[in-house]
Amino acid sequence: MVDLYFIRHGLTKGNKQRQYIGWSDFPLLKEGKTNIQKLKDQLPDMGLIYSSDLLRCLETTELLFPGCRYGRSSSLREIHFGDWETCTYEDLKDKDLYRAWVSRPDRFTPPEGESYPHFQQRVERFLFYLLKAVKKQPVESAAVVTHGGPLREMISWVTGTPLWTYRVHPGEGVKIKLQLKGEGGMSWNLLQVEPITGKENGPGICG
Repeated sequence: MVDLYFIRHGLTKGNKQRQYIGWSDFPLLKEGKTNIQKLKDQLPDMGLIYSSDLLRCLETTELLFPGCRYGRSSSLREIHFGDWETCTYEDLKDKDLYRAWVSRPDRFTPPEGESYPHFQQRVERFLFYLLKAVKKQPVESAAVVTHGGPLREMISWVTGTPLWTYRVHPGEGVKIKLQLKGEGGMSWNLLQVEPITGKENGPGICG
């Protein structure tokens, strides 16, 4: 059995302003760092830690697991919004392509951006890599620090639920307990899904 901790990075200026910030490299706000510190107490010793290679996730990982070794992966990046990066709904709402993309992101792509099928494939490829690594080690707990989009994709895939079932805000996460089966860990029994939110208490630990 393994506990997987899928964690969304802390709050950024782009989040606060409700911008599309795919590959835009925003740092955490001060309040985002404070909330991440509160989350530390909810996390156990981790056998494996992975993070998106963008700054907001790297800062979150360093705060949650100070002094710990962790892997960095561009596969964990948010979808690339292309010309719509840093735009808001109000900026884009009158554009025909934007309205079409909101309705059918699987068929339409932001200009100069990343298609949803490509985004989905790279995130799922990382998830398979993670499950194989967890099975091979083996470890009891693993953490993934990423963005809202990849987080929803992986949780949906692992739990077999619709994409928007689990809403995770910046600085929050979801703990999923699995019983892995087979040599490669590519099949599993879902045992538990539990939200993780920050509480006022002591520091977390790392392996």
